[in-house]
Amino acid sequence: MTIIPTPWVMALVFVIFLVLVYLLNRMLYKPLLGFMDTRDASIKKDNEGIEGNAADIKALKKEADDILQKAREEAALIKNKAYESAKETAEVKITDKKNELTQKYNAFITSLEDEKERLKMSLRSEVPFFKESLQSKLGKL
Repeated sequence: MTIIPTPWVMALVFVIFLVLVYLLNRMLYKPLLGFMDTRDASIKKDNEGIEGNAADIKALKKEADDILQKAREEAALIKNKAYESAKETAEVKITDKKNELTQKYNAFITSLEDEKERLKMSLRSEVPFFKESLQSKLGKL
């Protein structure tokens, strides 16, 4: 017994096929395509946000670089001022110390001169005693 398809069976299979395509389109393909479109839109939106963030990052990086450059310049200026101030202070201290040492040296020289004069006077006052002592020793010889 062989079954020969009849035109009604073929028409029924065709109608079932069309109904199945319609139902699949409505229940599976349209929601799936809608989800894919939504996902593509979300990805595109995220990419635009990333590009906007990249521009913001570049602007912030430039601003940070500018701030760092200004800070370096200010630090160099402060360092130079401190160096000059320390140099001036050191020069003043050196000059003061030189003056102090010069005064001490002059006072020492003056005291040496005074001591020299006292020693000369002391020796002059002792000369007669030395003369007598020398004559007595020469006399013994």
